[in-house]
Amino acid sequence: MNKKICLLLFFILPVANIQAQSYHVKAQQAKLNVLLVQLRDEYRLLTSFDDQLLSNFTINIDKVFTDKESIIRSLLKDLPLDYEKENDIFIIFPSPHKIPVTPKNTLLSGHIFDKHSSEPLPYSHIFVNGHGLISDQNGFFSVLLPATDSFTAIHISHLGYYEFDTILNARPGLALPLHASAIRLMEVKIMGNAIDFSSQLGEQAGNVKLNSRIARHLPGFGDNSIFNLLRLQAGILASGEQTNDLIIWGSYEGQSKVIFDGFTIYGLKNFNDNISAFNPYMAKDVEVMKGGYDARYGGRVGGIIDITGINGDRESPSFSVNLNNMTMNALAEIPIGKKSALVAAVRHTYLNLYNPTQYSVQRRDSSNQPSTINLNVIPNYVFRDLNIKYSGSTNNKDMYFVSLYGGNDRFVYNINQAFVVYRLLKETAEENHQTGGSFFYGKNWRKGGSSHFTLSFSNLKNNYSDEVKIQNKINGKIVNIRRMLTAINQISEITAKLGNRILLTTRQQLEFGLAMMVNRSLNSEDTFGNIRSKLSMEGHRIILYGQDNISIWKKLQLKTGTRMQYAFNLHAYYFDPRLSLHYTPSLQWKINLAWGIYHQFIAKSSVLDDEGNYRYVWAVANNVDIPVLRSVHHVIDINFFQNNFIFNVQAYYKTIDGLTRFMRYKKIVPPDIYHGYGRSYGLDLTIKKEYKGSSAWLAYSLGKTEEVFDYFPDNKYRRAPQDQHHELKAAVILYLNPIFISADYVYGSGFPANISQEGRTRVDEPYKRLDISVSYRFLNKKIKGEAGLSVMNVLNTHNIKFSNFERVPLDQTNSINVFADAMPFTPSLYLNINL
Repeated sequence: MNKKICLLLFFILPVANIQAQSYHVKAQQAKLNVLLVQLRDEYRLLTSFDDQLLSNFTINIDKVFTDKESIIRSLLKDLPLDYEKENDIFIIFPSPHKIPVTPKNTLLSGHIFDKHSSEPLPYSHIFVNGHGLISDQNGFFSVLLPATDSFTAIHISHLGYYEFDTILNARPGLALPLHASAIRLMEVKIMGNAIDFSSQLGEQAGNVKLNSRIARHLPGFGDNSIFNLLRLQAGILASGEQTNDLIIWGSYEGQSKVIFDGFTIYGLKNFNDNISAFNPYMAKDVEVMKGGYDARYGGRVGGIIDITGINGDRESPSFSVNLNNMTMNALAEIPIGKKSALVAAVRHTYLNLYNPTQYSVQRRDSSNQPSTINLNVIPNYVFRDLNIKYSGSTNNKDMYFVSLYGGNDRFVYNINQAFVVYRLLKETAEENHQTGGSFFYGKNWRKGGSSHFTLSFSNLKNNYSDEVKIQNKINGKIVNIRRMLTAINQISEITAKLGNRILLTTRQQLEFGLAMMVNRSLNSEDTFGNIRSKLSMEGHRIILYGQDNISIWKKLQLKTGTRMQYAFNLHAYYFDPRLSLHYTPSLQWKINLAWGIYHQFIAKSSVLDDEGNYRYVWAVANNVDIPVLRSVHHVIDINFFQNNFIFNVQAYYKTIDGLTRFMRYKKIVPPDIYHGYGRSYGLDLTIKKEYKGSSAWLAYSLGKTEEVFDYFPDNKYRRAPQDQHHELKAAVILYLNPIFISADYVYGSGFPANISQEGRTRVDEPYKRLDISVSYRFLNKKIKGEAGLSVMNVLNTHNIKFSNFERVPLDQTNSINVFADAMPFTPSLYLNINL
């Protein structure tokens, strides 16, 4: 009997103790927000509230309660506040009975920025009560909510930042800072949130956002980090080391566009992938649109890469420098007042990038047997560029900036090679000058929505010369001048654009804009002292675009739009309808579809010279010699996400009309301007896993690009010069604080290298390259930095550059083929310092 009583007491006493639990709340002149935090820590009283709103109320209390809900009722009794209970969480919000007349809809707007540097975070992804939207270029967003949504669940993500996820009171003018996963090489440790690490996929069809911060840990020379990260993405050509123009989804040269702060970067030659066309110190946000992009973007039939530059540190001056084997890259950020900053960055080569090189060249002797000739080529190369940007904000939080850029490079090489009875003399030089700039002003309206105005210009001038002579070895006289060419190519663009975003309903946003654009081109070619051709063209266009973003329901979003253009020089209208669909069947799956028509009014046409060598020149379309390019994109994008694992598949089919080729190759067809059309189709696969600051991904591209020109005798599709069926890329970045270890590998199946006399193509050997890198991060109170060692082409694999094949004539019947080797085994030391 005593045992039964003991067991009964054993179960009853704990229950009686729980029922008798009390909560003593005591406060004197305490802010309500602070008091609730204390109660959370002491009694696990879980609440969600607007911290700024509750800080306006002072509490005096000394009372004992028997349950948690009684505490909340007592604290809010005489205040214009109310609450709702969700599970065990008390959500506190303004009482609708003690505020002015409730509007039909509630405006929620805010500004997303970097917590440390106050840099705006453009194009952040936002989910408000399950509905998605994207912030503008300055990190601002606005959305109309039903008045019944007295509290709002908001989720914000930006690549390279910890996710922001909370419940707050819906109101305008919210300041929403995000914490960076890595801040200027300083030690930061924030627990409990997910991180978008190296790239972001799945938000739009054919779209990839890249983390410029993590790019510097990849193998390379430090100041080409953005390009290194780009080339490792599926669908962007890495084989052949094409550096002066990005080839995306089989697009031809000049059909993809790089935008920096609103102006076009046509790209310097660079001649290798050690120096990117834009300074990575200046990059803040990098968005890659391979195809199927919306009506805000145009002017190209290929892909778009939109880079937003940093605005500068407004808190304190800072200085950063990167030193490596080839270049110096320096950045200075200077605050001006409390609301503006000046940024300046400069890069310059301080030694010759190239050493004398021996090229193995194949030719056939008099018995038609192949023999090898070694040509000693001694190149000389110089590169420099400069970025200057002044940015600020007004008292009403309007944003503005002026961004300027200038750069040039010069590449010269000579051949002086003795043969049996004569000597081959060749000198080739190419010089490029790129300038650009933009003025931007963005305004956010009180009732929601925003407007921005951009004025931009860009100019690229290319000077090219090539001279080939045959010299008698005995008397030194020039017996034959095989080639003497001087060419100038120039392309420029001036644009004025006004864009707007307004809120129509709680589930609908309208974007529209107006733009004026002027393009000018100059092509001049002088052969043997005679002007062979000189063509100057100009094109003016007015552009009107609009698109409707509709959230049909929480899982389905539709975007419809069109881009209408009138070309004054062509007296013609062009309509580019666009359509995209974003479907989220579950938290793990995202499916995107996109379709659109695209026109391009400037073309980078191919020139095939007398020996079958390719060059590319810019020209404004006139619909006579140079047609307007037209392309149709079809894109499907399927994504799976779980536990920082990403599986992404992108399939595409594109057609292209209006291709132009200047033929000088008499062995194939009579010299003339020929036209053609083409198609590209393929599949991109990306598998990525991120774990505790480390990241690994595999990218595979299966594709085919074909063309038909009116000089083809059979009128059948042939492989385009940039066609490559397979490309496989693998990359890993290991974070072993304070050490980073990274490696990447690229395999390409090869592409057509040249055209034979019979018009047939020859497939080049596969491209293979392995790179590795190790870096050490050091930190102290005065200096922060990183030192690293990169080894490019660790296995010293022999590769051929995509566009560096050249045929040089020797005599009437013989010629030699020169293939410029891609990057050999190249170790590099680099040092990053931040003060």
